[in-house]
Amino acid sequence: MTLAHALTGDHVICYRLSTDTGQIKLRLWEPIRASDCQAAAPLPYLYAANFSFKTWVEAERFLREHLLANGAFDVPESDFPPEGQITILPFPTWGLDPS
Repeated sequence: MTLAHALTGDHVICYRLSTDTGQIKLRLWEPIRASDCQAAAPLPYLYAANFSFKTWVEAERFLREHLLANGAFDVPESDFPPEGQITILPFPTWGLDPS
């Protein structure tokens, strides 16, 4: 197992898709890694975000683009389960600054 493989398993983005009052709700969050947990951590995630869409297709498209932009691989085009977690690379956008 390479270092990249070892690190990848520690980083995930979780999501939940649901229907509520004629809208599709998408909740995204990145849980704190077990090695980063502290007894005084106020929340069990690094971030959480909520989005609303008119259609399931729009929600899945946004979810797919978000996951790919954040270091996920092999993400389906559609037919996401209503809830899940996707493995991402650690720090996928770091190193883009040429300086």
